[in-house]
Amino acid sequence: MPIHLSLCESDLHFKSLLFEHINRTLHLNLLDYYCNGFELINRLKYQQNNFLLIDAFTPIMTGIEAIKILRKKQNKTPIIVYTQVYQEDIDALFTSYEGVYYCQKNSSIIFKILQHLVHQDSIVHEQHLQQWRNYDQAFHSPNLVQQTQIYTPSPIELQIINYACKGLTNNEIGRKVHLSGRTVETYIKKLTKKFQVKNKIQLITYCVEQHLHNYN
Repeated sequence: MPIHLSLCESDLHFKSLLFEHINRTLHLNLLDYYCNGFELINRLKYQQNNFLLIDAFTPIMTGIEAIKILRKKQNKTPIIVYTQVYQEDIDALFTSYEGVYYCQKNSSIIFKILQHLVHQDSIVHEQHLQQWRNYDQAFHSPNLVQQTQIYTPSPIELQIINYACKGLTNNEIGRKVHLSGRTVETYIKKLTKKFQVKNKIQLITYCVEQHLHNYN
């Protein structure tokens, strides 16, 4: 039996990641897609969803405001709502709503939680949320002696990441940044090692989910 869902996401790259995952999963059926909370509220009444996937910070009307309106209208559709970083006030808000599951903006996490919620199992979500809370507390602790150092790409590496996420080949990227295709390939290989991923596709996925792809 297919699981019908709709998506509210303004980031085209992250939306593409979610679309790809939905298309690869036989029992998931995407009914509709919205760019912001305003579109969601005005068009959702025509759809019968099993789940909604919502970015908390869409433009025009945020996903947060849209969820408040949905629940006020007694719409009880289960919702997975996500943000890039943990925010305690948002956690407290969504915990107060029944059937709203707050998590990190990461496609693997979102669909792992969804997979278990389909079977009415919320334990995976609870475990993820507790780990996320603990990480946030540790990250901001004044007693933390050592924190994991996250690699910061150089401006040229950010340009290469940006064009790679747009689907350009190495040669096309090279023409944009005035490098040879072979040099671009070398940069990409170094970046896969620094971000501990296996290939260019995984690098693109990682960079989109870490918001490293919006470099201008």
